[in-house]
Amino acid sequence: VPGAGGVPAWPALQDDGDSVSLAVHADPEQARRLHPGGVRRLLAIALHDQARQARRQLPVAPKTALLYAAIESAGARSRTGGGDRLREDLVEGALAALLADGLGEIRDPCAFAARRDAVARALFGEAVRRLEQAETILDLVAQVRARLESRLVGWARANLDDMQAQLAALAFPGFLREVPADALEAYPRYLRALSVRAERAQRDPLRDQQRMLDLKPLADALADARAAGAASPEELGRLRWELEEVRVATY
Repeated sequence: VPGAGGVPAWPALQDDGDSVSLAVHADPEQARRLHPGGVRRLLAIALHDQARQARRQLPVAPKTALLYAAIESAGARSRTGGGDRLREDLVEGALAALLADGLGEIRDPCAFAARRDAVARALFGEAVRRLEQAETILDLVAQVRARLESRLVGWARANLDDMQAQLAALAFPGFLREVPADALEAYPRYLRALSVRAERAQRDPLRDQQRMLDLKPLADALADARAAGAASPEELGRLRWELEEVRVATY
């Protein structure tokens, strides 16, 4: 669009946290980068009542809430109300999955209303699907944690530390909300592989340690890239889940 003095300018919705504003940018790439986030925030605001209703209706079992509360209590994000926290994260994760793509093309009221209505219809069903997924994942997390807390002989300390760090990196506070949907789909496979590794490591800790050392340069390179800001969050995310796939294949 023409800007001040006839200079071209590109409009974009901008995410301001609890609100959205319309901004005009001289750089079209910046406008294209910011606009989807603004649309996402505006849709989340428009869907506030539907999200609240979905949270109220989710049939969270007490056992599932307790398993998630145990993870929540391990981090700075810890809050009271395990069931409410789980419901909130499941609905937020469902909303994020339903708003994951196609937002840059929404630039008129009709397109916005169509996406809002489509997400409103799908939100509760997606939240229920994620609850069923969470029940499986949280059961597996509890099983792996119990195995890693075993006092049986045969553990090598470095092996055990590495497995506990892997579990903590997978099941961190808020992971059901923050982990991308495609990665979360693979969680049962990651956790079962970690459980198999734990079983085998007790029988042959030296072999497990050699495999761990073989993978260490990959894990260190990813950590260094993250610390240096050497890649975008999307690129780091892809590498992070590729590392989990390598672990599955290795162990």
